Order: sequence, then structure tokens, then C-alpha cells
Amino acid sequence: MSAWIFPVCVNKKRPYWYEVDRAFETLRTLPWGQGRLKSIAVGDTVYIYATSPAQMIYWRCRVDAVNIPPQGTENDEFEHGYSEPDDFYVRLTATKKFPAAAREKLSYAELCAHGLKSKIQSPFRVNAEVLAYIKSIEASVNND
Repeated sequence: MSAWIFPVCVNKKRPYWYEVDRAFETLRTLPWGQGRLKSIAVGDTVYIYATSPAQMIYWRCRVDAVNIPPQGTENDEFEHGYSEPDDFYVRLTATKKFPAAAREKLSYAELCAHGLKSKIQSPFRVNAEVLAYIKSIEASVNND
């Protein structure tokens, strides 16, 4: 199984933003734009990364379905601003909401310090070093 980071804009000052916390807290399972990812698979893990100004991982999710056509995938209640529909969607089920202290440890700066090599602008597969760091934070949260 692979692990992925999917960015999402939570900045209310942007023309397009998403209420990711409220969406997952309300629905728990959501359709999410698959982008150009062809190798994402059922059972993979997706970490939802809030872009600027937050710049940190908020949620861990499980991929329950892939290559879903766009019909009936709207989350209009949580989306704000104009958005082109994606060609395909994945279905994500939230499996962990990271508390504020863990989110701070999962910031962009910390991810870079632990092996992240690029900006987070589109979905991508997480390398082994970054994944090991994320899992260490998850384990520390589970032990609190």
C-alpha cells in the first residue's frame, strides 16, 4: 500500500477554499478529486495537507474507491468558490483527525526537515523517510 499527500486550500481569503474539518466531521467519507493519479489504489493512505497559511497535515484517510466518475460527487456545502470538476474521484474515509499539537509537528517545515523534497501543490506519493516521520507522530499521538 502507498501513502499520499493531498493538498487542500483552507484559506477563506482565497477565491476557492474548502471546509475540510467540517466536511470530514460531518460526513466522515467524502469524494475527493483524483487528479492525474493512476497508481492510487483502494487501501492506500491519504494525508490531507492544509495549504497556506496553515501548512500542515490535518487528517489521515483511507482510500475506499478509485476512478469514480464525477456524477454525484459534489460537496457544495463545504466548497467555496468556483471549481472545475475533476475527471475522476477517489472516495476517502477519515481515519484520524490530528490534534493541534500533532498538526504543528506535521507542518511543512517539519516535513522538509524529515525528507520532504518539494512544495506541496498537487497530490503526490510520500517517500519512505517522510512517511516514517509521519507515522512516528501518529504513534506519539496514540500514546498520549
